[in-house]
Amino acid sequence: MRIRSLALCLLVTLLAASVPAAPAQAQNCQFVLGFATLHNLIPQIVGQCLENEQHNPANGDGLQMTTTGLLVWRKADNFTAFTDGFRTSVNGPFGLQMRLNSQRFFWEQNPMKLAIIPTPIAGDRCHTAGLSLTIKGSEGAAGTIFNTFRFVNDLSVPCTFSGFVGAQMLDAQNNPVRTQVVRGGDFLTNLPGPALFTVPAGGAAEFTLSWSDVMVLNETTCPKATQLAVIPPDEFDPLIVPVMLAPCNFGTVHVSAVRPSS
Repeated sequence: MRIRSLALCLLVTLLAASVPAAPAQAQNCQFVLGFATLHNLIPQIVGQCLENEQHNPANGDGLQMTTTGLLVWRKADNFTAFTDGFRTSVNGPFGLQMRLNSQRFFWEQNPMKLAIIPTPIAGDRCHTAGLSLTIKGSEGAAGTIFNTFRFVNDLSVPCTFSGFVGAQMLDAQNNPVRTQVVRGGDFLTNLPGPALFTVPAGGAAEFTLSWSDVMVLNETTCPKATQLAVIPPDEFDPLIVPVMLAPCNFGTVHVSAVRPSS
């Protein structure tokens, strides 16, 4: 994911820098869906289209060149933005916001660990932009698989966790795979419930996800995924981690509360 984000950032910068100052609008091109919404919000900043929206066949991401820059849609988390190569306008959970390309809002994915706005304060909730996520380990018993995932606080100040994550399985092209998330229960009842705790700078927290590999009645196949999109408690944008999942019972996964890392 980090490599893909870095490549996209470089592509955005190179393409935006090559846009002519005031070229004519291309014939028959148009803005649609999220790009149309963003254009209508800031038409003078986005400018006119030079082409129709193009999609990367590998991951489904969308790009569209305009007379002033580049529109970007990231399929994995439905992120929509416009950049002129220096500033980026993002249509996110707090409406339209603008930042430098060298910054990230607290709610965004931030694999390159860029400066976060507003500046993190010690004791704030652990936000997506200040976290990274990996799979810590996997084990199985009696037809149930247990995957433990590890958050790392990438900030220079402590942050706090409390509650359960959100989760959505994805395939290799970032298409959603049927997912039913159950908080706790099943074999996770022996793990701690939700409680507020502090993660020091550079410290870690974790949660466990369990699923059955045994098909139930009327089930002929189990959904298969190669990635998991995980939204930290009370956050908006997911962190995406590669992992092989094939939960039976129609994509049912059980998640524990986030807890201090052992």
